[in-house]
Amino acid sequence: MNSTDRNRALFYTRDSGGKHETTPGQYVEWAIHESQKRGMRFDGTPDTISAMIKNGECHNGDIYLDYDVSGNVMDRPGLVRLIDATKTQRDVSAVFIPRRDRLARPDKVIDGLKIESEIREAGVTIVFMDSEAAPLGRGKRQGTSDMLAAAIAYDTAGQFRTDLARKVLYAQMTLAQNGYSAGGRAPYGFRRWLVDPDGERVRELADKEYVRRAGHHVVWLPGPDHEIDTIIRILTLLETNPANRVAEMLNREGVPSPDAGRFRTDQGVRHRVSGLWNQSTILGIARNPLLRGMMIYGRRSMGDQLRCGPEGPRELDDGDFTADNKPKVIRNLNPIEVKSAAAFDPLVDLDRHDKLIAKLNARAGSQRGKPRARDPNQNPLGVRVIDMACGWPMYREPHAKSFRYKCGLYNQSHGGECNHNHIDGLAATAFALGSLRQILLSPGFVERIEARLLELSRQEQPTESESTMAAIESLKSSLDKINEQCERASNNMAFAESQDDFNTVSGVLKGLKAEKSKIENEVRSRTAKASQNASGVTEVESAVKAIRSLVNLAQNPSNLGLVRQLFEITNCRLFLDFEPRQKGKRVLNRLKAGVITFGDAAPPIEIYRGPTGRRALESQNESTYSNQNDNSLRNVNRGDKIRTCDLYVPNVAL
Repeated sequence: MNSTDRNRALFYTRDSGGKHETTPGQYVEWAIHESQKRGMRFDGTPDTISAMIKNGECHNGDIYLDYDVSGNVMDRPGLVRLIDATKTQRDVSAVFIPRRDRLARPDKVIDGLKIESEIREAGVTIVFMDSEAAPLGRGKRQGTSDMLAAAIAYDTAGQFRTDLARKVLYAQMTLAQNGYSAGGRAPYGFRRWLVDPDGERVRELADKEYVRRAGHHVVWLPGPDHEIDTIIRILTLLETNPANRVAEMLNREGVPSPDAGRFRTDQGVRHRVSGLWNQSTILGIARNPLLRGMMIYGRRSMGDQLRCGPEGPRELDDGDFTADNKPKVIRNLNPIEVKSAAAFDPLVDLDRHDKLIAKLNARAGSQRGKPRARDPNQNPLGVRVIDMACGWPMYREPHAKSFRYKCGLYNQSHGGECNHNHIDGLAATAFALGSLRQILLSPGFVERIEARLLELSRQEQPTESESTMAAIESLKSSLDKINEQCERASNNMAFAESQDDFNTVSGVLKGLKAEKSKIENEVRSRTAKASQNASGVTEVESAVKAIRSLVNLAQNPSNLGLVRQLFEITNCRLFLDFEPRQKGKRVLNRLKAGVITFGDAAPPIEIYRGPTGRRALESQNESTYSNQNDNSLRNVNRGDKIRTCDLYVPNVAL
């Protein structure tokens, strides 16, 4: 393609979704003007990029966009498509990018230089509003001054994120110290209000409404009476009921949960919040310090630049990263918290609330704040415990200082189906292990298994008798004789006096060789059968050795990892039957009987084989749960969790 054919321009920008003096539409107007001045084709318009932002598109015609994406993220859909277009669409001559910080705000300068070089090496010019980067020919080195200027620009762009994070942290700490909102939506039961410099209320703010007015700030004040009444009811119920039972009550009554009806985006998929209460939502409401008229800032921190520290913003350390080197949310120590009085009186009796918090802490025990165990070795029975009432597996959950197995259908239906059937995890494990050990250690068990395996081996691979072995030796003897005859016939051919004699000897030799081949095949066949029989005996010996090793495993109940392997090898399954029993004024489900099976034994009931996710269950029962198109994408929806005053240090996306 001639250079004159490369007369098309593309446009790219990255926007954080924040509030800037220059909008993406204005940047496109600059690109239109620049393309006309250079005589290039460019089909972008301000309306096009506005529609892309509204529809969540990253590419439309000659415009490539990454909206609401942090500048230190290098793998962006719009940028990836742009780079691919510069390499494959040979009519592209230039890419218009407003500034280098719109291309990247990299954590490492080399990352920004690499992206820029990749575009330029495709023979494309990068046109910025304040400079221009010419194409880099294949095998040519970038000039030192050119590289230095780009490195300084990307270093400044990256440093901007750190400087902005510091400013935001100081601003939030100052607002929190004065009792103002430091950002975000108000938690359940409260609303955002605009107040003047004297603290007088101006008006309630609508959801997501942003107001900039000199001297004015935002405070959180008690909201609708029905939400406050629900909060008071939750606190009262928690005094005598666990949080999951309170959530079950509210779900049965159809009380809307926090964020019910709102939309969220998880893993790139937009969905409606389920509207169901769960345990974490209930506990979040009960522990909300706003109920005591107290604003607390800095309990938890997140972000990849700076975080709240005892003496102000601090840099991240090793404890702020996960095992795969990604920033994680952490709970700050008490000295980091910023406390101040809210703009209203406490909504609860402080002494009574203190007793409730102490009771909640006692219920949580050592498990409070700990994530679910991800180590399969801490779940020895896995899904091998079955509730006979519904056929569902019973799931592991932390309980007291140990764990227990509880009906999966009850869990996944928020208590709407089946019953609160549960069994202590270690007790169930010990019982299953004891049953298996009893079988393995029973007198003559291993010997009976060995005899049965040998019998099966004989049925599959019959043992060669002594006569068969003698037949093999006879065949080998016959083979030796034929070899001698073949050698004699070969010698006779050399002394044949006529062609007839030669043909006669040759025919005899041919017949001997055919007979020799037949005998050799027979010897190989019989020998192979004998080898297979010997192999079968060896396999039986290996199997018996493995069974004896199971006995040793069964003697070590403290090693849950080995116990889990033992249950998997033997296919141990525990089927439990529960019945209601009166205990005082309460009716509790207690274990009645059960069946334990091993190997390929048929289960005593039909095991549930359908979907187990909450979303799938809700779609099967729309009369009980939300519409299947509006369900949460996960078992515990982030949108169902109450937003308390535990403000997060923001991850600045600029």
